Amino acid sequence: MSFMFKNFIRIMVSFSLATPLVVHANDCLLTPHRTTGTHYEAVTEQKINVSEGLIVRGQVLGFPGCRPVAGAKISHWQAGENGYYQDRLRAYLFTGLDGRFQFESEWPNMPAPHIHFIVNADGYKVLETQWIGEARQEIIDFTMVIEKH
Repeated sequence: MSFMFKNFIRIMVSFSLATPLVVHANDCLLTPHRTTGTHYEAVTEQKINVSEGLIVRGQVLGFPGCRPVAGAKISHWQAGENGYYQDRLRAYLFTGLDGRFQFESEWPNMPAPHIHFIVNADGYKVLETQWIGEARQEIIDFTMVIEKH
């Protein structure tokens, strides 16, 4: 192997080891609080899938440290394809050991499509927020970063 090739490999390995740390650190900003809105009602039913056609997935991370938050309760509600809020589209679920969650719903057909979330986890402040979209999608990836007490 030539000297230049060895140095190239050494630099690429060093860069690849450092890059995830930089990307992960840059991705870990607190999720902004957003209002629960006028259609909030207590979410009392635990369900993974409330409808079909839209996959909503993501991860809950803790701040500081950007570590996955296992067992966080995620309550969610939204308007349906008809533009109206419906009880069948209100549910909660829990994150896995890796802080990840996923559920299936339907597209929130409103002028500004959005889904409401409340995240509760032991040792963390409650987060009330919304995913807000524009164009219709089949998959939504939404990472939420919550703050320790």
